[in-house]
Amino acid sequence: MCKCSALQLGINVAGLILGSTFLGRYKSYQETLFPLPSQSILGALSTFGFLLFLFLSGVKMDTSMTRKIGRRALVIGVLNHMVPLVTGMITIYALSSSFYQEGASPLSTPLEVISIAKTSFPVISFLLKDLGLLNSELGRLALSSALISDLLGVTINAISALVVTSAMYTLERAFKDAMLLTVFIIVVIFVFRPLMIWVVKRTPEGRPVKDLYILLIVLAVLLSGVFSDWFEQTVLLGPIIFGLAVPEGPPLGSTLVDKLDPFASSFLLPIFVSLMSLRTNLSAINPSSSYTFANIVLLCVASLSKILACLLPMLYCKMPLNDAAAISLIMSTRGVVDLATYSFLRDNKVINQASFAFMVITTAISSIFVQIMVKWLYDPSRKYAGYQRRNLMNSNNKLPILFCIHNQDNTAAILKLLENSNPTRDFPIVANVLHLIELRGRASSVFISHQVQTKAISDVSYSENVILAFQGYERNNYGAVTIQAFTAISPRNLMHEDICTLALDVLASIIILPFHRKWAVDGSVEVEDHGLRALNCSVLERAPCSVGILVDRGQLRRSTSVRASPNIYSVAILYFGGNDDQEALAFAKRMAISGIISLTVIQLISKQDMSSDVDRVIDLDVVGDWKHSRSGWENVNYIEHHVNEATETTLLVRSLVDDYDLIITGQRNNTHSPLTAGLEEWSEIPELGVIGDMLASRDLNTRASVLVIQQQQTAI
Repeated sequence: MCKCSALQLGINVAGLILGSTFLGRYKSYQETLFPLPSQSILGALSTFGFLLFLFLSGVKMDTSMTRKIGRRALVIGVLNHMVPLVTGMITIYALSSSFYQEGASPLSTPLEVISIAKTSFPVISFLLKDLGLLNSELGRLALSSALISDLLGVTINAISALVVTSAMYTLERAFKDAMLLTVFIIVVIFVFRPLMIWVVKRTPEGRPVKDLYILLIVLAVLLSGVFSDWFEQTVLLGPIIFGLAVPEGPPLGSTLVDKLDPFASSFLLPIFVSLMSLRTNLSAINPSSSYTFANIVLLCVASLSKILACLLPMLYCKMPLNDAAAISLIMSTRGVVDLATYSFLRDNKVINQASFAFMVITTAISSIFVQIMVKWLYDPSRKYAGYQRRNLMNSNNKLPILFCIHNQDNTAAILKLLENSNPTRDFPIVANVLHLIELRGRASSVFISHQVQTKAISDVSYSENVILAFQGYERNNYGAVTIQAFTAISPRNLMHEDICTLALDVLASIIILPFHRKWAVDGSVEVEDHGLRALNCSVLERAPCSVGILVDRGQLRRSTSVRASPNIYSVAILYFGGNDDQEALAFAKRMAISGIISLTVIQLISKQDMSSDVDRVIDLDVVGDWKHSRSGWENVNYIEHHVNEATETTLLVRSLVDDYDLIITGQRNNTHSPLTAGLEEWSEIPELGVIGDMLASRDLNTRASVLVIQQQQTAI
């Protein structure tokens, strides 16, 4: 169970115990712990928090998604709402005698069905975030479908509110409310949105939005809730419409989310949920009543039809059963937004206490059940395993590489590596460049292929310099390099999904990741990004191809070493043996083909190795074949070093670092050798392996960059 589910369950249970179901029955306890003034204050505070939450949910929604939504998402979104709505109404008609025999309002059960049929985008977004599926293929489909379903639900709810007004009051009053609602939407679109775009333009790039603007927007949110209540809609409608008008992403959307979301979601929203539980009286449910039985039947029919409305179209589209079942359960989940809807229906005497208690309990149970089932049904990393080996040793003349860029500093290092990989017309490189941007101010992640989509959105302006730099290199190396640029905007802890999925789609042989440390010109560590380190580890675990981590020290002052020539890029590979080192050797061979760089292969051989060892024989064959194939290459040198123990290895490696611009080595994690025995205990960065960790050490004062390569691990 996710942390969020456990917390929600704890809040609900605590609310039920403290509320009128158990302890709240005792008048003295109720007056002592929850006197009337405190109940009013808590109620107002929780309502304010929920209004902020709904407003921020609207801010995070990317309404431009509706223009790019595919047929599958559109069909799921519409059917997911309309099918349970229709089946629910039929069930009400069939069981009308059971519903109305206890004096229920004629409007209560239809409005109950409308609330059950609704799928809330914020609830789905929170669920996917908790499950770590926000930017998975399944998550993107669920978010797109939820957006369609939620917008359809908001429209139907607004219309149903007008119908209720005409039934309870007059048709003239309902018409007046409809006109006021239309005016409100027009003012938001044509007055407030242009004002907020003006605020965005007035804010310099990289600077925060002024606090005055934030305060005015919060005031407008509260007024929008009051105004929507004034024309007979719930106070929930105004804030969400107002939130949709805010330009998503930085600077305004992300600033609003950064400043308000922790307070609204982490403090005020739990108060709101606990108050819902406090006001839930389970004793109001009469198990033997026909009304309770009718409610159970209605809920089962509506929920089952909601699941089938998603499941059957997905199976028709040849989606695997587990994936189809997972997305059906996700689209049927309910959460805090639904609890708020039930609460407002109860406060307005539309549904009675028994219906309210029944729906609160079923919402809490279903949300926990859905999370457990989805985690059991769907594993996003499953798609990365396959029977095909995607690595450098098995690649052909055309080499597809995925380069990952986090900021402008990574661009120069990646371009330098690409340039010294020496692509030619006979041995071209397809460079897939993925610019990764952290998701801020949005609920849904964004993935853009710049070959397909040329229209920029707000965050993509940050990719412009990266794209132009690589496109310029492509023009200067026409026929030898093909550049394909992508931008992914997603949470940092889920970026590995974008990287691995793209690597799978473009059939990459290797992924090149930037190291999490950045060095200053004087050799000191300037930045150490632990989030980037965690991302690199996630990619290493799941990648569908080989992975290289590039430790960039190219900006440091050049060494005065005799071996390093100012005109020739000097590369060395440290070869100990094993799959990772064989992969590193394949990359080094590729770099040396054109004869432009100077390559030195340094093989470290232990005097304790036995010639009968299978791995040792394989390594001798690999190096022997390589030595034979490179005969006649003047730019390639081969050196053997015989060492006895790890101390000699350390001294030798440290003595070589100043002689080269780039050192390539295999990761060799969990590979035991007398050459590195004991060094694992001192390893600071285990994902680089023992030798990579030594070369990337803070204490090593060198200008040599390092490329640590791990061969593909996910193949079956």
